[in-house]
Amino acid sequence: MKYIVRSIKYFAYLGIILTIILVLLSLFGVVGSSLDEIFKDGADSLWKIAGILAVFAAIYPYLGFGKRQVIIPGAYSEIRDELVELMHQRGYILVSEDGDNPVFRLSSPASRLTRMFEDRLTFTRTISGFTIEGPSKDLVRVAAALETKFRIDE
Repeated sequence: MKYIVRSIKYFAYLGIILTIILVLLSLFGVVGSSLDEIFKDGADSLWKIAGILAVFAAIYPYLGFGKRQVIIPGAYSEIRDELVELMHQRGYILVSEDGDNPVFRLSSPASRLTRMFEDRLTFTRTISGFTIEGPSKDLVRVAAALETKFRIDE
């Protein structure tokens, strides 16, 4: 279900951005003011554009979100405060905790908006640490920071 919701959000987001760009181009006189002047096939082009946007929107959640395993030794009660502090330094706030499974989201409303409010990082406790689920670009940064912070020096 998350996949479908993310696809729909991304389709709407792309559509809004494209509309804003076309309106601005029209206002500044770069392109004409009617669909027939802007697009070769006029209004028929809208279906083609919507199809292209739908393909991108269908692919995006697969590429843009994922899971990553991080190794963090110790009991959750022992590392919780350091984990919350590190996530706070990275711009995240603790939203909820279900036992040993915390959920974080971005604290900045502007950052949340640019990510279509799909900014949650869900931590699921495993034997060796956590499995983190969320936006791929954030996963890489957070996982590297966590593993560096909690690395066992041998």
